[in-house]
Amino acid sequence: MRYLFPILIITLAFSACSSSKKAIELTLQPTNNQSFTYASTNTTETSISIMGMDQKVLVEQSTKQQYDVKKVNSDGTFDLTITTKSMKMEQVNPMMNMRFDSDNPENNEPKDMVDGLNNMIGKKFDVVVDKQGNVKSVNVEGNLFDGVFDNIPGGEQMAAQFESQFGENAIKGALSQTIGFFPDKPVKVGDTWVKNTTAEMGMKLDLQTTYTLKERKNGTAIIEFVSDAKTDPKEAPLEMMGMTMSYDIKGTTKGTITVDEKTGWAIKNTGEQNMKGKMNMSGAGMGEMSADMGIVTKYKYNKM
Repeated sequence: MRYLFPILIITLAFSACSSSKKAIELTLQPTNNQSFTYASTNTTETSISIMGMDQKVLVEQSTKQQYDVKKVNSDGTFDLTITTKSMKMEQVNPMMNMRFDSDNPENNEPKDMVDGLNNMIGKKFDVVVDKQGNVKSVNVEGNLFDGVFDNIPGGEQMAAQFESQFGENAIKGALSQTIGFFPDKPVKVGDTWVKNTTAEMGMKLDLQTTYTLKERKNGTAIIEFVSDAKTDPKEAPLEMMGMTMSYDIKGTTKGTITVDEKTGWAIKNTGEQNMKGKMNMSGAGMGEMSADMGIVTKYKYNKM
């Protein structure tokens, strides 16, 4: 018996080495009526230098969203409903600080401006997704920003503009971080694959992301990624409140994703994005102006 444990350890070691060398088909494996929650946090610091003045805007946001798999279809896609359950946001800038907490509304300030964000709580959107995490369609329940800007001057115009800027494409881009990273063929440790996507964040970003399967352990796959991101100079400028804004920025995002090999769902995803460039503005009686801009975003989300 005293030789059993060393032999068992050696056997397990060889087994682990063998499994890490085998190719694995990383895909989503949804089941009907599957339900769980993702909790995400996002911190963005934007630095702007204009006419010799430096300004910083810090935004911290946390969100809980429920994922409900409604139906697995015969073509390999599945119907997924995503519901925003809670949200917390704090913004600090030289002009005004804002705070919103759906779970503790007594802390909201200024209340007359941010209470409209309560309309985001319970908001649902339905998506059709394939097993590689590609979003085939998006259907939002009503308008995404209904009532959000009701107590803000020019709120109706802002809501319409946000609908156009942060609609279906923005949802698809956000979901690509959560579920859209899978390779189109089996991979083994050390293999890489590339995906080209776009993201909307008030500006359109073209992303080229290289993923690497770094490790497999305890039923999970560890994926590291690096994204090169840049704005499209041909993209139409953003129009808001009589102003037009265009961006010429670029940068990189680096992060790590831990995936449950059995289900394909990400257990944890962390990343940091660093962007630099120019913001060009015109209109609203201000002529044309250009500002140096830097954006640092740190994010993480966890499957609960």
